[in-house]
Amino acid sequence: MNKIFTSIRTKATVIGLPLIIAALLTGCGTKNEAAGLHQTGTVAFMLNKDKAASVYFEKAIDCNPEYGPSYIMLGDCYLREGKYQKAVESINKGLKLELDQGHIRLAHRKLARAYKELGNSQKALEHIATYTRMSVWQDKFTPDKISETETFVAELDIPDEQKRNAMDNIVKESAKAKSTSASAASQDDDTDILGMISFGLI
Repeated sequence: MNKIFTSIRTKATVIGLPLIIAALLTGCGTKNEAAGLHQTGTVAFMLNKDKAASVYFEKAIDCNPEYGPSYIMLGDCYLREGKYQKAVESINKGLKLELDQGHIRLAHRKLARAYKELGNSQKALEHIATYTRMSVWQDKFTPDKISETETFVAELDIPDEQKRNAMDNIVKESAKAKSTSASAASQDDDTDILGMISFGLI
């Protein structure tokens, strides 16, 4: 018993007491184990414990290889580490699995950032446009986001005319999406939290 408490105190010192509490609440050996591991990884991510977060997301994937959200968040960990190609690969795997619309929207924003860092401006533009359109559909696109998207597009290595055309199309598509999304239901609160913690740029 003393060894158990010593182990818990050691882990608390390394990764923080809030994360340990979350881990103890996760539970093991149930069909919801992957979701629990994912939640613990998200707590670690929020605490900027990226290595610990990666471990929990990887464990969630080992537990259930079909659990899409953990691939997306593992990709976010890779983004923080500057491992952009690995981020692309992980996020694209997640997009092939079952995800809610909120996770899909956020995945496209992550991919836009990863492709931008890899120097693939065309792919970055494609995904930022998809993210913007989905944000409008899901009523997550606040007015200041347009200027932030403009900044993102302006930094891409593409001709100025293509940048202007891209922004014109994004604005037009956003307006069209807004007009068709008036009755759309808002996303769950947990998706909102992921949106707040996952991106530093937008």
